[in-house]
Parts: sequence; structure tokens; C-alpha cells
Amino acid sequence: MLLALLSLAACGALPPVTEKPTVTVNTLSIRSASFTGVDGLMTMDVFNPNGYSLPLRRVEWKLAVGDAQAVDGVFDLSKTIPAKNSAPIKGRLELKASSAMSVARVLAGGAKTYTIQGRMHFQTRFGDLAVDFSHEGSVAAEVASIY
Repeated sequence: MLLALLSLAACGALPPVTEKPTVTVNTLSIRSASFTGVDGLMTMDVFNPNGYSLPLRRVEWKLAVGDAQAVDGVFDLSKTIPAKNSAPIKGRLELKASSAMSVARVLAGGAKTYTIQGRMHFQTRFGDLAVDFSHEGSVAAEVASIY
């Protein structure tokens, strides 16, 4: 049995140990606001500790302002994170008018913090590699004044 496992490992049939990448959320910003909603941008850095590149295919996210869940979304992309290196990631955050109004009410009530949580999906030869991330920050005064 041991000989069979060693033979499979030598042929590359066993999956390599994949370390999960680390995600750092750098900024959340508002690019525009209108009667139809708010268009924002999230920028992140992703570090791949592995000796091989990892294709990033999808990012799921949820945004809360204060204690209120504001909105969630997904952005698909085709970005390869190089081996033992970092890569910047940008994703569009869309808040429809109804979500933007609920955020405005929370901000008007005095909330000054936000939380963004998400999951990145990397494609590997052995299937999906999901990596969770979370970030908390303060709402800038100029953002609050838009509402």
C-alpha cells in the first residue's frame, strides 16, 4: 500500500499542498452617486505564498454600514496571482437606489463604520480554492455628506 502511494505521489497524481493566499482590503470608495444608486470601487492586494500562480475567477462580497446589512454582490474576473508575489485587485461595488437609501438612513443615524466581508475563488487543477476576507473601516466625512 505504501509503495502504491509513493508511486502515485511520484507521478504527480496527489494534489500539492496549497497555501491559501492572503487578502488585504486597501480602500472602499464612492465613484459616483445618482438617483439610480451609488457606484463604488474596492481595491485589494492578494498575496500568493505558493510556488505556482493561482487564477482568481470570482469575488463575492457583503457590505454592512454600522450594524445594518447594506448590500452584497459578486464580480467575476480573470486575474492570475503570480507565484510568491502580490497582485492588485479592483472590483466594482454597486448599490441600487433602495440600498443606497438604507445606507443613508444608517449614516444619518450616526453610524461611522463599515464592514466588508467576502470570499475569493481561485481555480486550481484540483478544484475551487475559497479564501475568506474581512475588513472594517470608518466612513469618511466626505462620503457621509453625499447622502
